[in-house]
Parts: sequence; structure tokens; C-alpha cells
Amino acid sequence: MLVTLLGSTALMMPSPAKAEFRDLSAFAPGAYWFTALGVSGDGNYMVGEGVDADGVGRSFFYDVRSGTGQDIGLFASGEPTIMMDVSNSGIAVGVADTAAFTSRAVTWTRDAGFQDLGTLDGMGGGEAGAIAISDDGNRIVGWSTMQGGNPFSNAFVWIRGATSGVAGNAQMYALQALQGGDGYASADAISANGQFVAGSSTVGPGAYRAVRWNAKNILTTGTAAAENLGTLGGEYSFANAINTDGRVVVGFSRTSSPYGTHAFRWEEGGTAGVAGNVQMEDLGTLGGESSDALAVSGNGKIVVGSADDVNDEKQAFRWTRETGMLSLADWLAQSGVDVGDIALIEATGISNDGGVIVGRMNDPENSDGDTPFIARVAVPGEGGSGLMNVNEFNATVYDAGYIGWAAGNAFKVPLNGAHHRVLMDFPTQPSGICGWTNGDLAHYDDGRDTGVALAEAGLCGDLADGTVRVGLGGGLMHSTQDLMNDGSAELDGRYLVGELDWRPDGLPVIFSLTGLYGGSDAEIRRAYSNGATMAYSEGETDLVSGTLRLRADWKDAFRFGTTSFSPYVSYAVSRTTVDGYTETGGSFPATFDEQVVHSGEVRLGLASRTELTSAVALRGSLELVHGAGDAPHASGQVIGLHGFSFGGGSYSETWVRAGADLDVKVTDSALLSLSMHAATEGLDAQISGAARLQVLF
Repeated sequence: MLVTLLGSTALMMPSPAKAEFRDLSAFAPGAYWFTALGVSGDGNYMVGEGVDADGVGRSFFYDVRSGTGQDIGLFASGEPTIMMDVSNSGIAVGVADTAAFTSRAVTWTRDAGFQDLGTLDGMGGGEAGAIAISDDGNRIVGWSTMQGGNPFSNAFVWIRGATSGVAGNAQMYALQALQGGDGYASADAISANGQFVAGSSTVGPGAYRAVRWNAKNILTTGTAAAENLGTLGGEYSFANAINTDGRVVVGFSRTSSPYGTHAFRWEEGGTAGVAGNVQMEDLGTLGGESSDALAVSGNGKIVVGSADDVNDEKQAFRWTRETGMLSLADWLAQSGVDVGDIALIEATGISNDGGVIVGRMNDPENSDGDTPFIARVAVPGEGGSGLMNVNEFNATVYDAGYIGWAAGNAFKVPLNGAHHRVLMDFPTQPSGICGWTNGDLAHYDDGRDTGVALAEAGLCGDLADGTVRVGLGGGLMHSTQDLMNDGSAELDGRYLVGELDWRPDGLPVIFSLTGLYGGSDAEIRRAYSNGATMAYSEGETDLVSGTLRLRADWKDAFRFGTTSFSPYVSYAVSRTTVDGYTETGGSFPATFDEQVVHSGEVRLGLASRTELTSAVALRGSLELVHGAGDAPHASGQVIGLHGFSFGGGSYSETWVRAGADLDVKVTDSALLSLSMHAATEGLDAQISGAARLQVLF
């Protein structure tokens, strides 16, 4: 079954329903995680499937609340390990291959690692696979073969701490096939309370039936009563999911018609079913031949799945007894959500309260092909009604979280713009007092079209017979950043900049220490698809950024003709903190956690100076820059849904920056300096310019 998402809510995901998930390769370098297979009943944990760089099947464990996860690893080196479900306490269950190429039912926890559950043949022979687990983690169901006796797989329930199970494996109990000892059976779902198990069983050669086992008294009787759920009039049926208390089972069955299969809802004590099977309701189709029920709400009243429409195209559906089978598109339209040309192909999971549905969709406007979706109707205080393209939405969340990194770069513009030269590089009068004013413009071509503009003024003066110069200034900064889908981020900030220069007597070297500290108000407007329309969630926050730079300039180290050359080296460290904030508006607003971004930067440069006339000088510079620090990161919570944590880690980049300054002596006491810089791809603005007017007193 091609599958769809999950990254979401407190979903009760049926075991057979899989879900396409985002790339989580950070869990294991070279691994690609593509499918979420199970989610805990409370929605806090997920497990899923992927492959590593060698093509070996692996699994991930994902904490939905924090948006963090990890590679589960392998039960046996080099052999696939796939986890299928997870409990509320974080116990994952699945199937692991051994070095002997046999399959074993296993559990995994973060603290204890793997545990082999054994088989119905004891702890040694046979093969087994665990498929589902109860909410409390005490009961696990799946299939097992045996070396002797029945050569087909048998259903089992494993009960933690039990003592009366099969010989050699006291915690595992057999769930008999309807056919008897020679039949096939598989347990594919377990109720949240662990008392009922659903799956399929043969009733004869090649004839299958959906089945429910009542395991309430299995600890005392050693057996579980098997109930044939029947069919919708055809020759077979299969169960896919079971509700919280085990009274409702859903799946698909052949009908009396020679064509297609229909979704069914079987209810203990139900009376609305088909003739000859009043407990099993035929949920119909959307006008085509077939349908399949894949998941059911906690109370068993809402069923979702996939059905053929009149054009024989698959559509996700939502069924209740009051509405009958509705396409998910029509259900969303009732809440004002227009899906347009988006094809909602199948719904594979539903929250316990039925308000959130996940599945697979195809948007003809999106080149990614089939993508996961989350659909929900409005819940007070938890966002609006909407249809989320999960892959695109995740990208917009990361894009908005990029602000901390972008703000840190924006606050470096003053240092690398008008302050790319030390104060002692400008003349003073014998009295040693000067003042400056400058303006900077910068543009970052990083895919987000970021612009920075600032205005600044300051005073400087000489001390210690001119060997020391100090300066203090303040400025205003404005920055705009384009985000995905016509979203935006705007910063309006203020900062202080101070510099201390020292030129020891007899040395041609200027040592300088420059510090900048600033704060800014930030307004973020995040845009994302809500079906066929665009939704906007907005947030406001505050941020602070500080940078400290240590630099050494060897003034006029050598000359060629009329041009002098001055090499320099600098090291700067920065820290930017963005306060956490909560968005308002839109269908899926989010809460963003506080961000703290650190960075360090080394510059090795060579400056040249040529006097063109007595009043005009040309200065050039060429820098090799290496930067390293925290990579962009976004973490938080989609309100009413799931946690997220994207990006993070560290970065290391090297780039080149070149510049030219034109110094014009306007009067004996005023100097105008114009500068332009260009940089290769890195952390500097790709193009920037500054104008500085220094006045001597």
C-alpha cells in the first residue's frame, strides 16, 4: 500500500496504514526515512521505516512532542529491522531479520534496546513478527510460524509478565485460526485497552475472513475466543483497524457483486448491517466499484479510507452514519476549505476525536508528486479548518525559523560595512576629537532576498599621546527577508558599537577590539497552502545580537610604486537570541521555541591604498573568510497538532570578499568615504555599500 504521512496529532493509526514522511537523514548519515508505520495512542511517539546508504531496511523513533528522533539501529548487523507500532510509553514493536535470515518479533526502547519476543515454538525455532501494541505497552500482537505442526503463520498475543503461554515462551499465546489447526491467521491490530485483537484468518483453503479475538480472559483460560466477522455477501473480508475499546472493526470485503470490494464497519451488537450479517455495515463507495476502510476514530463512529469515485479515481473518504460516505474534499468544503484541483487519494489515519485526518494527496501545482496531508476542522484555540501539504508546510516552518540566523548576519553588516576599517585608519586633528555618520546597504542573495539598511552616528577621540583611539556610536537598522509563498520577515533594530584601537610606539601594527550589541523587533508573516488557497500565520518577537571582533592591521607593510599594502587578520564571535513566540491567524499557526545562534569568523585580508590626488585616495581590499557555528534551526509546536524540529547542527563555510573605497577630502576637517563590497557565496552580503562622513573637531 503506497502511503502517507504522519507528523501529527494524537492519532490512532491502524497498523496496516503506512504514511509517507519527511527525510530524517540526520538520524543516521546516508539514511533515507520514507514511511511512518505506527503512532502511539496518545500521539506522542511515532516509528517508521527507511533504508541506509547500503540499502538495508532501518527504523526511526520520533518524539512528536519535541520533533526529535533517532535511528533505532539494527537487531542483527547488516540485516533489516522494521518497527511497526509504538505504545504510549515509547515501546516500539516490529520485525527484525537475524544473521540466520529468519524474522523475529522484537521490541525496542531507548533505555533497554532490543528484546526478542520469541515465537509460538519457544524462544528458538520458527519465525515471527510483531505488528501492533496496546496503549500501555503490555500486550503485543502479530504472527508466528512454527517448525513443526502448522506450516502457515499463526496469530499471537504476547502479554508482559504472563506465565501460562505456550511451551518455552510463557508470555506468548496462540490465537487460533477460524479454520482450525491447519489454517492461517494474522493479528494486525489491537484495541487501546489490549482486550480485543483484529486481523484475518482462513476458514478454508484460500477463503479469508476478518476476525476479532476476545483476549479478556486469556491469562486464565489460555485461549481467546475467535469471532468470524463474516463478509458483505462475498467470499472474503479483511480487517484493518479496531477502535479504542475493541467494539468496532473496519476493513474491506467482497460483496455479492462480481466486481470490486467495499469498506465495512463491523460493530459488536450492531443492527445496521447487511442482510445475513447485521453487525457489518456496507459503507458503499463514492460512485465507483471499490472502497477500503483504513482507520477508525476512538469511539468507532467515524471511519476513513479510500474509495473509487464515478470516474474510477481514488478519493479519500470520511464516513459517519449521519452523513454516509463523503469525500474528504466535500467534508472540508463544509468547513470552508476549498481543495481546488488537489486530489485527496486516501485517508490512512484519524485522531481519536475524529477531528484530524491524515493521508496522501496529489497537487497538480506541486512537482513533488504524491505528498502527505493533514486535514482538520476548526477547534477553538487550536487553529482553523484546513488542508496541510505536510512537505510544503514543514519547509515554511523552517523558513520562518531561519530568522535567528538571518538576524545574526544582519547585525554583522555594520562591522563589515562602514566599520570594515579600524578607526585609526581615518585621520584626526591634533585635539584628537572626531565624529562620524554613515549609512549602509546590503543584499543577501541566499534564496530569501534579504536586504539590510542602517544609519549610524558616533564620536571618537585619541588618548595616550595618540597611541589609543576610542569610539562609541549608535545606529538604527531595518531588514526585510522574503519567505516562501510571499511570506516575509521584517526587523527594526537599534544597536551600539564601540571600538578601542591601540598602536604601540615603534610598531606599525594597530590592534583593535570592536564590539556591537543590538536588539530588534521582528514581525514574521508565514504563508502556506490551505487547500487551493493561501493561509497566513503571523508572529511578533524580540531578538538581541552581539558581536566581538579582535583585529590586527600591519600598516603599510610594503609598497609597489605609489601603492602601499596593509595585511590584516581578524577573529569575531557572535551570539544571537530570538525569543519564543506564538503565531496568530491562519489554519495551522505554530509556537516557535527560543533560538540561540552562535558563530565564529576568521578574516585574512590585504588592503591597498593609492593616493590619486592630494584630496582623493583609492583603497582596495581582498579577504579570505572562514565562518563556522550553529546552522539554522527551527523547533516548536504546530498548535493542536505536532512538534517540529528542523535543521540544527553546525556549518562551516569559506568564501572570498573584495571591496573598494574612495576617500575624498571634502574640507580640511571633513572626509567622505564611499565603499562597495562583493562576496562569493557565504555568510557575507553578496553586494553591499556604505557612505561615511567623518568630521574632525
